[in-house]
Amino acid sequence: MNKQNILNRRRFLTGSSAVLGASLIPTIASSALGHSNRSSSQAATINSDQNTHKVPVLTGKEFDLYVSKQSAIVNGKKSMATLINDSLPAPTLKMREGDTVVIRVHNQMDESTSIHWHGLLVPFEMDGVPGISFEGIPAHSTFTYKFKLKQSGTYWYHSHSGFQEQTGMLGAIVIEPKGRERHPIDEDHVIVLSDWTSRNPHNLLKLLKQRADFDNYHLPDFKKLLADIAETDMKTAFDKRKMWNQMRMMPTDFTDLSGENTFTYLINGKTTAANWAQIVKAGQRVKLRFINASAQTIFDVRIPGLKMTVVATDGIDVAPVAIDDFRIGVAETYDVIVTPTKDAHTIFAQNIDRSGYVAATLATKEGARAAIPAMDKVEWLTMQI
Repeated sequence: MNKQNILNRRRFLTGSSAVLGASLIPTIASSALGHSNRSSSQAATINSDQNTHKVPVLTGKEFDLYVSKQSAIVNGKKSMATLINDSLPAPTLKMREGDTVVIRVHNQMDESTSIHWHGLLVPFEMDGVPGISFEGIPAHSTFTYKFKLKQSGTYWYHSHSGFQEQTGMLGAIVIEPKGRERHPIDEDHVIVLSDWTSRNPHNLLKLLKQRADFDNYHLPDFKKLLADIAETDMKTAFDKRKMWNQMRMMPTDFTDLSGENTFTYLINGKTTAANWAQIVKAGQRVKLRFINASAQTIFDVRIPGLKMTVVATDGIDVAPVAIDDFRIGVAETYDVIVTPTKDAHTIFAQNIDRSGYVAATLATKEGARAAIPAMDKVEWLTMQI
């Protein structure tokens, strides 16, 4: 797929990701993990720099989700996280099309919370957006979501209160179809992409309001001007800048917050150093359910040396398309099928502004790891008339 997109303006998605035409149900789920009602002060610190914690998978028709505050270490820095069942990301909820599910959300915090079921068709009172479909879940209370699953596919859920999603309150939803899968596979795995900051999200929003490009480290400086003159000529180089100046825009205005100084990118809650890894069998068809659960990052994804076949987007089956890479926007999901052949393949997701990336491993041999590719060159935005 062509990686060049035409981006008009960027938006900082404060707190929770944009609702892309899908509603979700606020539910309080019951954990099959025997989750205790311990306070956040008693909970262990989550360390995303170590590959010890696996994302829990909860299955069935009834779920209990416990929301709490606790500390997390990401990229060597400790900060407070908003977690469900002590997990970053939250547990993956596996359900079945046609079932009526009951999700009990237990708010153990001293602040209000909510859960939005992104992409699910639910009654309005189950949508989970405070101030629109309900009043939110007050501190130290329980709210029960109940709805019938009218669809199948890959979706996700997240808080719609303040910046709780940005601080970790998000998770995957996998709804199995009533019939058989349209595209037969041998196994499937969830890949949750997210962005994390140890800085105060409220302060970041304040800075963006004061100066929208404060976190843009790829500005068209004098060095770039000289390079453009050398590549073309002086008139072309100056005309190029004149166009952008007239629009009062930056040609590198890809994203509000970058991986240069603000964000660390995660796959299933793990940094590149932690190396989230999944062992699969060589020669078998594996479905990877990619979910962009970031607050505002657009990712370009590829698995070097391994073709991907897109079979679904945002929970909807599509005619299979073979690709080398794809661009996934905030809140989007892509189901791709791959057939691993080597000891290890790198899953590589880079920010659209090329300021950072996250990598993980798909391996057919225990302990194997493939090389991590270099990030692509930073390009200027382009225009079409």
